[in-house]
Amino acid sequence: MNKKPWYKKWWVWLIIIFVVGVFGSNMQDDEAKPVTAEAKKTASTSTTEKKEAVKEEPKELAITEIGTGIQTKNFKVSVESLTKPKSDNMFVTPEEGNEFVSVGLLIENISEKDYTISSMIMFDAYQDGFSINEDITGHALKGSEKTMDGALAAGKKIRGTLVYQVPKDWKELEVNVDLTKLSFSTDGEVKIVLPNK
Repeated sequence: MNKKPWYKKWWVWLIIIFVVGVFGSNMQDDEAKPVTAEAKKTASTSTTEKKEAVKEEPKELAITEIGTGIQTKNFKVSVESLTKPKSDNMFVTPEEGNEFVSVGLLIENISEKDYTISSMIMFDAYQDGFSINEDITGHALKGSEKTMDGALAAGKKIRGTLVYQVPKDWKELEVNVDLTKLSFSTDGEVKIVLPNK
């Protein structure tokens, strides 16, 4: 009696068809699983959170009142005074219609590294939106002698002034302190915005 080869038997093909059918339907289920409302909400929330995290920028640090300050990762920056020093020296006088304005600052190094402070490089000033430069001669005025320049060791402080010559009718003085210049820190910028009172 001739025996049929195993692959020609009907039950072998039935098993093969069954196995292929089971695996095929499982693969289709994985690919086309219905997304529930909750799953959609979770995915949407996750995407929104990621977008917000990308959009989130560091908040602008601003000092708007004398006697207040801001602490960053490595520094404490405080505005101690805003004065209009009068000249008692005939060689150091403001131009006609102008006046000297002196901003007294205190910067404390609260890190464990040594830094350098430079009034020429780290400070940008604007009077009513117009760029202005520090008036070096203004440091000859009484009370404005100390500049914001020098080494600032870990745990130490520096106190000094920034002197500008501005029109007498100025409205707002803005000084931007860039703590990343020279100090090579990641503290960013502190903005000082003071009105004319």
